[in-house]
Amino acid sequence: MIENMHNRTSGPVFKIIFALVSLSFVLGGIGGTLFTADTSAVKVNGQEISQQLFNNQKSQRENALYTQLGGQAGDLLDNPEYAKQFQQAILDGLVNEELIRQYIQELKLGITADQIKSEIVNSGAFNTNGKFDNALYQQSLQRSRITPDQYAATVRDGMLISQLNEGIINSDFSVPAEKELLAKLLLQKRVARLFTMPIAKEMANQTASEDELKSYYDAHQKEFINPEQVAVEYLIATPKDFENKVQITPEQIETYYQTNKSQFGNIEKKAAHIQVVDETTANTIYEQLKNGTEFATLAKEHSTDGITAKNGGDLGWVKNGTFPTAFEAALNSLKVGEFSKPVKIDGAYHIVKVLEQRGSETPLAEVKDRIASIIKSELVAPEYSNAINELKNKAFENSGSLQDAADAVGLTLKKTKSFTHSQIPAELNNDKVIKAIFNSELKQSKQNSEAIDITNGDQAATLFLRVTDYQAESTQTFEQAKSAVEQLVKQEKAEKALLAKAEQEVKSLNAGNAATVDFGKAEELVFIQAQTTYPVLSQTLFSMAKPSDKPNYQVARDKNGDVLIIALDKVVDGSIEQEGFAMLSNAISQQDQAALYLTLLNDLRAKAKIEINQDFMEELEAQYQK
Repeated sequence: MIENMHNRTSGPVFKIIFALVSLSFVLGGIGGTLFTADTSAVKVNGQEISQQLFNNQKSQRENALYTQLGGQAGDLLDNPEYAKQFQQAILDGLVNEELIRQYIQELKLGITADQIKSEIVNSGAFNTNGKFDNALYQQSLQRSRITPDQYAATVRDGMLISQLNEGIINSDFSVPAEKELLAKLLLQKRVARLFTMPIAKEMANQTASEDELKSYYDAHQKEFINPEQVAVEYLIATPKDFENKVQITPEQIETYYQTNKSQFGNIEKKAAHIQVVDETTANTIYEQLKNGTEFATLAKEHSTDGITAKNGGDLGWVKNGTFPTAFEAALNSLKVGEFSKPVKIDGAYHIVKVLEQRGSETPLAEVKDRIASIIKSELVAPEYSNAINELKNKAFENSGSLQDAADAVGLTLKKTKSFTHSQIPAELNNDKVIKAIFNSELKQSKQNSEAIDITNGDQAATLFLRVTDYQAESTQTFEQAKSAVEQLVKQEKAEKALLAKAEQEVKSLNAGNAATVDFGKAEELVFIQAQTTYPVLSQTLFSMAKPSDKPNYQVARDKNGDVLIIALDKVVDGSIEQEGFAMLSNAISQQDQAALYLTLLNDLRAKAKIEINQDFMEELEAQYQK
């Protein structure tokens, strides 16, 4: 199959398409084995890809889109056509992942348990002072809520895909003549002088009559738009607004301190655990421990955590905040030498033991303010929840005003002046809020919104709003657009005047006459760099014929709209010996390899039986349209 790929992957469009598919594949990840299938989103050669996995990938992609585009992401996802393409890209990524997994199985590629262990130990991700740190490894997995077996499966999948990649990479090659041509074109250097004719300066010399302005306005009327505008009233509720309803007593602070002493100070505990899959086994081991059997012995014999089992369950030194809450609660309740009853954590049962302890406790006097803050946040939470429920009820009862809701819980109702989509007030600059204002029926119904959660990190907040005034998008009148029209007419005239002057000068120069303009100093521009630094100018500069015994001249434009005259003095072709070519060649090689990978996927898809759950996809489309 691989030997037939090269003839079909040389086009640049093909490579660009692969880049997009690759992004989908990377974002989709290789962790499909971590999820439990329920109903299918799609079946690939009879192998089910679950809706749960699809929804997980969709959530990741949406979060990535919002991170990249902010509020524009919501606008895109509200577009039915874009939403359909967005979902299809996710589905394609999951199908591609499954096809690659099946192809790996067909090739009988394999990874041994020792290879997986070696990859984990030697990856460097879990090293302390240059050596593998088992405690760090365990803590990292616990924070990510991943079991050692799940992580090992992920590592195995990655190693298998690397094996496949290596096979594809080794099948790719390029001949010396091809490299020489690439170097010649991409690293070509052109030496040129420029004379700039600023558009702004020429515009100052132009005039525009009333008739010219009206004529231009009539021809371009649709380009002069007043964007839609809204004015809103809103209120924001946060837990802090209800702190005055909570009182903290010294007795509460003392009790909290005594119960949670281990949280204060620099106490560390050296811990061990025995992990088993069922409660019956855990209880049996617990009884054996009570009867005097050594903890380390039972860990070696029964713990399903293979890495710690061989060390008697030793997890190393543990700080608070490293492991799940239930695990740490059990650990903090123990003194040195004590072990816990079986504790269920993430589907497994753990018996925890404290081996050693170091550090000291912090006196109550030093942490009482911190404790008071913790207790207050816990007590304020139900007050905040009750207030939000009251706001919801009042906003529903009187849907044409938020004043009753604000008065009911003692909040101040705020009001804005009219603003456009590009002038969002700071307090309302939230993707969910913007969507509620501009992409729902609220802007015309003038009804109260539902509660909008605008929590930021650990700062809880809820917002209610009502659009009090709405002005739809409209075409500007001539008087409203007159100033902008005048600038455009003058710009149009200036461009024509400058281009005429420049063309006349170029005609004279190419005829051998002396220059009447002062060119700047000679500049050296390399093709591959100029595409980024001078994207508009380079299109003209690198299309000019090579000069012979005298410079070539041509009119060009730059990214600012200014008119330029180019004097091309010299052209020097690139070579493979030039600095930077090796890096450039490597990048091109990676592109070619990526194209080969895409060809492999296309071949696999052509042979595969892919059954899409159309009902599920239609349900997703309906959700985006709500």
